[in-house]
Amino acid sequence: MRLEWTVAENAAWCDLVCGGRFGPRAWTSPRRTPEYYPDAVTLTPDATAADILPFVDGSAGCSVKDSFATLELPGFSILFEATWIECGPGIPEPGWRRAAAHGFPADDSVAVLSRGPATVVAHRGDGVVGLSNFSGPDESWPGAVAAVASAFPGVPVVGYEHGDALRVALDHGAEPWGPLRVWVR
Repeated sequence: MRLEWTVAENAAWCDLVCGGRFGPRAWTSPRRTPEYYPDAVTLTPDATAADILPFVDGSAGCSVKDSFATLELPGFSILFEATWIECGPGIPEPGWRRAAAHGFPADDSVAVLSRGPATVVAHRGDGVVGLSNFSGPDESWPGAVAAVASAFPGVPVVGYEHGDALRVALDHGAEPWGPLRVWVR
């Protein structure tokens, strides 16, 4: 069940940042989203191109987060593959604090946290808190996870990573939940 909550939280985060609409199998934005945000997010493994393409600007640059790595999108190519993860609980470190939310929505469900050169964004969804936009030295990862858990206590910390960032998360105890793909035209 937590994977579905994780996917729903991620789509809710995209909706908060970008605006859009929720359908039964996908969240979509009718206008191009900001850089690094998808134009659509699948909400169920049975989502199809018909749940997405009529509701987005499908021109060059359109991107789709295939939350379950089950989608076929003719005319698109895979930008990257990633893994959904559950993090935590992290290792508490003194000095993490809420930072100004430059470029992120001012909302009670959002916390931008920082400590020295490290920053992370947290978004509280239903039943989980999503960790995203982590930047900083690899050794700051456990503290970032703990800061997110502290900002929104009592719920699992989740997210997705790929490449070296996935290796860092797994090396620090994150549990993999399943694959996802990001497609681009």
